[in-house]
Parts: sequence; C-alpha cells; structure tokens
Amino acid sequence: MMKKLTKSLIAAGLLTASAAASAELSVNVGAMSDYWFRGIDQTANNASLMAGADYDFGNGFYVGTWGAQLDDAEIEYDLYGGYAGEIGDFTYDVGYAGYFYTVDDASDYHELILGGGYKFLSAQFVLGRENVDGAGDDADYTFFSLTGEYEGAYLTYGVFGEDYEGDYVEAGYGTTIQGLDMSLAFIKQLDTELDGDGEKDSEFVFTISKTFDL
Repeated sequence: MMKKLTKSLIAAGLLTASAAASAELSVNVGAMSDYWFRGIDQTANNASLMAGADYDFGNGFYVGTWGAQLDDAEIEYDLYGGYAGEIGDFTYDVGYAGYFYTVDDASDYHELILGGGYKFLSAQFVLGRENVDGAGDDADYTFFSLTGEYEGAYLTYGVFGEDYEGDYVEAGYGTTIQGLDMSLAFIKQLDTELDGDGEKDSEFVFTISKTFDL
C-alpha cells in the first residue's frame, strides 16, 4: 500500500480520549522509539517526536490536532473531530480524521471513523480515501480493528480492505508513572502487503508522552 496511514498507538487513542477528558483544552507532547500505525512503519525505523492538542466541548463533541516528525525533516499533521458518548457499559464514537504532510507530492488521507466498545472489547471501522497529489490514481480503503484490553494490557487485530490489503496484530501494555504515559507494544505484520518506510515486518515500539490540562 502507499505510504503513511498515520498515528501512533497513543495518538490514535486521542480520538476517544479527547471526548472523555475532564478539561476543556489539553495539549500533549511525546516521543516514539519508532513510528508505526496500523501495522505500518512510518519512519524507516527512526525515532519520532510528536505533539497535539484536544478541545472537549463538554457535550460529547470534540476536535483536535496532532503532528509527528517523519524522515528527512518531514512533518505529518492531522486534524480530527467527532462525537463520543456512552450508554451504560457501551461506548460509541463517530468522527472524521484528515492526515496531511509537508513533503511535496505526498498523498493526503480522509477518513470516516466509527467506533464502539463494550466493557473490555472495542472495535473500529474506517471508510477512507487517499487523494494522490501527482502521478497515480486515488484509492478507497477500509480498515477494521478489534481490541481486547485488561488492566493496561491490550491485544489488537487489524485488517485493510478494498484498494489496500494486509493485516497485523499488536500486543502491548500502557501505564502512567508520575504523570508520564508510557507504553510498550509489539507489532507484527501478518501480510507483507503492508509496506511502509521501514524494512521490518515486526518491531517493539516504546512511547512516552505527557498531557497538560489547561
């Protein structure tokens, strides 16, 4: 598949976390030992800095932005927004995300994201479109993931469809120590169609970040 369907584990979680945050405005900064998203290596096995901001309107609606350092001084920047809520033990989230890049002739991506969860299980379904800037045709894709979580540990299976193909598994653990959010994940591509900027089809990724409520 073409490069860069984006966000790290923590950044992807902002789509849900932003709606649940107690503060109206929060900002986050952090670093990743390697930048993977949905089973795809984004940075040729290089570490990456990241930062973002989220605004919770207090009624379920939220908006946010997030950015990450890529190879050769490139920057990815994302814009997203949506509505999240809960009914008893069931949670739901409907949102939009757009992914953009400072490099010339890079594609941009636009997604409708539907999420739901019940107790320790959650699922996400994505309808996406890649807009190609330059030679090549635009592409439509789908993405589905299922995640089980227990006391900070999680296991995710994700699969692409339509113009993209491939699947992967990701297992990890996240915790907070003295205000720092930390996670360690192992990511394994099950299908080598998931080409990215790196040369590996599996990797351990360590992420650390700090969120400030304003």
